[in-house]
Amino acid sequence: MISWIFLFIGGACEIGFVTMMKLSDGFRKLKYSLLTILFMAVSFYSLSLALKTIPIGTGYAVWSGIGAVGSVLIGMFFFKESKSFLKIIFILMIIIGITGLKLSS
Repeated sequence: MISWIFLFIGGACEIGFVTMMKLSDGFRKLKYSLLTILFMAVSFYSLSLALKTIPIGTGYAVWSGIGAVGSVLIGMFFFKESKSFLKIIFILMIIIGITGLKLSS
């Protein structure tokens, strides 16, 4: 169970590092650049702890899925990126896939 907590922390930090990378403006803003590196380090460290007991394929897919879904949602709600019915359908498909991987592990 603790491995899944680490995996979700890692996925959340992946959302954080992608968001901070966007805000860093190509690593030209020091504060956001440093936050990118911090979130990235915590994300990868958490993933590595999770992969001690979670199968690598499942762990990586869930970690990247959390990051992908979270990043799309951050983009839509905070950076005014486009929202469409199809985009929402595909986000839901990723969530269903993540849930399926979790339940089958």
